[in-house]
Amino acid sequence: MKYVRLYGFQHKRTEGQFEVTWNELQHGLPEGGFLLGVSENRLLLDGVALETGQAERSFAQLLTAAGLASIHFSKGVTVEDFARLTRAFASGGSKAQDVVTQIKDTFGDNKNSTIRINEVKFVAADPGSADVTIAAQIAAQTLGPEFKEWLNDPQKLLQLIAAAEGSRAGGVAGGAPIGSVPNIPSGSVSNVASGEAGSGNTAAAAGSGTWAGGVVPLQEEEVIQAIRLLTKFGEVGADPGARTESLQNELTQVDPNTKLNLQQLLESLAAKNPTEKNDTPLLMKAAEHMAIRFAMERFQKGDIKVNAVHQMLEHMSRQMETLRQILRVHEDKMSKAGILVESHADILDRMFWAEVPEAGKKSVLMSNEAPCVPPRNIRQFIEVLLERGDQDSVIAILQNYSNCLTAKEAEPRRKAAIGLSQLADLFAAPGIDLIGPIVHKIGEALVRDPDPEVQSLLSAAFVRLSSEAGNRKQYGALSEVCDAIEGVAKQRPALANELRPRIGVENRLPEFIEEALRLPQVPSDLILVLRRTSQAAIEHLADRFFRCMRREECDRMVDIVKDLGPSALQQAREMLRMGPVRQASSVVGLLSRLDVPTLLELLPIRLKEWNRFYHDIVVRQIAYGAAPDRGRTLLEILEHLDSMVLPQAIDEIGMSGDRTTVPPLMVMAEAGEAQGRSAIIQIKAVESLGRLREPESIPVLRNLLETKKMWKWSNHRELRIAAAQALAKIDPRYAAQMMSDSGLAPGELAIAPLDAAPACPWVRQRRYERIVLRRTLSAIISSSWGKSSILLRELSLGGGMGTKEDNLRVGSEANIDISTGVRHIRGQVLLRRARVNEVGFEIVNTDMESRLRLRGILMEAVERAPEIRGTEWQGERKV
Repeated sequence: MKYVRLYGFQHKRTEGQFEVTWNELQHGLPEGGFLLGVSENRLLLDGVALETGQAERSFAQLLTAAGLASIHFSKGVTVEDFARLTRAFASGGSKAQDVVTQIKDTFGDNKNSTIRINEVKFVAADPGSADVTIAAQIAAQTLGPEFKEWLNDPQKLLQLIAAAEGSRAGGVAGGAPIGSVPNIPSGSVSNVASGEAGSGNTAAAAGSGTWAGGVVPLQEEEVIQAIRLLTKFGEVGADPGARTESLQNELTQVDPNTKLNLQQLLESLAAKNPTEKNDTPLLMKAAEHMAIRFAMERFQKGDIKVNAVHQMLEHMSRQMETLRQILRVHEDKMSKAGILVESHADILDRMFWAEVPEAGKKSVLMSNEAPCVPPRNIRQFIEVLLERGDQDSVIAILQNYSNCLTAKEAEPRRKAAIGLSQLADLFAAPGIDLIGPIVHKIGEALVRDPDPEVQSLLSAAFVRLSSEAGNRKQYGALSEVCDAIEGVAKQRPALANELRPRIGVENRLPEFIEEALRLPQVPSDLILVLRRTSQAAIEHLADRFFRCMRREECDRMVDIVKDLGPSALQQAREMLRMGPVRQASSVVGLLSRLDVPTLLELLPIRLKEWNRFYHDIVVRQIAYGAAPDRGRTLLEILEHLDSMVLPQAIDEIGMSGDRTTVPPLMVMAEAGEAQGRSAIIQIKAVESLGRLREPESIPVLRNLLETKKMWKWSNHRELRIAAAQALAKIDPRYAAQMMSDSGLAPGELAIAPLDAAPACPWVRQRRYERIVLRRTLSAIISSSWGKSSILLRELSLGGGMGTKEDNLRVGSEANIDISTGVRHIRGQVLLRRARVNEVGFEIVNTDMESRLRLRGILMEAVERAPEIRGTEWQGERKV
């Protein structure tokens, strides 16, 4: 539309942009077409709110102001119809009234068009009351073509406006009610008729007769005369050169009853002198109020039915078009400011609804004609009832509105479907909670309704209500949505498959799971939603389980999976058995708590297919699960793990507290490198024996500590230190003996592995104390990706943290070379995620001498500045 307005439709740029837009429309058009709707300032695509920028909001406001509820593009939309639609919007500009005119001239009531415009109306008129009387037409047609001043006397114009607004109330003392003719003697009438409008004779003339209280309603001819007289006032006031003789002639020809009524109206309300300001021109406001009052009188007398009111008001709006064009100064200002101008028919419609008594509104909304009322009017009335706390009436009105989906005619069903989309938030208002029952009705209507257009509107309403339930976290309603979808799937599986991604319940499961973790108790309705979406729920639960930071979160996740029942657990088993590697590895933690036999049956088979990265994830998943027998589980899969993941797994066995793993650990502690295992494996096994504090391992540890060959110790000093630390944990009595006989320094023994803390709130605990270095060390990390330099500022026996100079591949293995002067510390590491511009690493393989040098660096840092030990850990995943 922008290109059409700038260059015209035949311009090369416009043609190119039109071709691109048309191709995108063709590729994105679903089988049943789609519905572009509007709700307030948001565009809806088949009921799903689109992301909105300024252009989308302006277009949505334009549709709303123009009274266009939605635009339906059928599957067979043609390029000709699309071009006509583009021209219509471009030609209409930013004024809603002009857009409506262009759209109606372009499409009208063409049933063969592939693009349908759904307009917000009160209702289609009853054929029996389709005729609008001559008085109604003239009431709008003869209100004067122009307005600048009202006979150069604003006070009299204010009197007329006040009279139009108060036509239902009585006048001043002694006067007749406005809108009717005082029943006074004819002689008095003739006296009054001779006075001039606005003169002092008016009051005297009005008082010359005695009004006995009788009221004669104005007849149609008298209404016509009164409006003609007002039109004459406007013409005289607008033309400074106009002669007053024509006005006097007009006054003499007016029926005495009509003239008396106008004089009484102006005189009786002159004293009110309203001071409020309104941007609407006063003459236009008078015309609108006269039209509203005339329609209200006809409606209350029963001359017309409620379903013909909008047609009457729309007809009057067209008759007032000339007057609006003359008085559009304010509208032009609004248009220049980028504010959309509401269509005149909608203004009259809204004003009429405001005049309808509350009892009349309830009567209409509780009848089968409820879909004929524009949703904006229903919303206004329901919001008033909600402010009063009248939820019962609101529930009854909304239920009756939804019942209109079963109407025999297609038009009420279509309007009800449109209204349900626009009123979706009211169905979810506090104390209402009707979304569940309503979506069931819509689901049944979707299966039953044969009209493709109505089906498209119903689908949009279904999606809109479902979205509202999700936004408000109404899990009971979401459960009903899932149940309704299953019902649709039984009859129309293709439609159900189309609706599921649009509803997006599964996409919002992570949000719901986060909500459940924050609540003191998981809502039972949320459990029902998760059961109905068990496959997606298990995937999201497993993924969230691995991202848990606190132990209570993990326990809550396990409880949720238990509540989901056997089907969810079976789904988890199938994910491990057949799922992609990412999904299969993510479910290991849950199964380590819920189904260890299946885990031990399937995991060794899958580990053979996975690389080192996922082996590492499996070990951490089992550690996060914190099952009492996790140590035995890790021991069972130990031989299937990658060699660079073994040290971490052995550490977790020691942290598990499972003493049934002691015999295998003793074998690993004794074997050393002779069994083909690296030195780091032997040291890790020794440290795990110390964490488990099993007395049976004392002989093995003493052997490692005390064995000599001639005058030398048989084992490396680093291995002896690890054995001494383990013995001190198992039996503190050995501590004094070790200090005197082992030749080990107290500082060496002070740098020790940390024990498990059962009361720790975090899912994973540090295995070694992190020490902040007095001065940074430089290191080189090299891998198949190349070399990179880092500056180390924190170190432990298990790894460290440094500042990186380039982008390292996180999660990959590498070789590290830490420079300590002449000597170097070398080993293999796994890189971990850390803070911005930092990298963490875990040492997974090194020789005894390098580890002893690392211990020496840590000893020196602690001895020179004891306060630089790492602060209390806050649960961040450091190594």
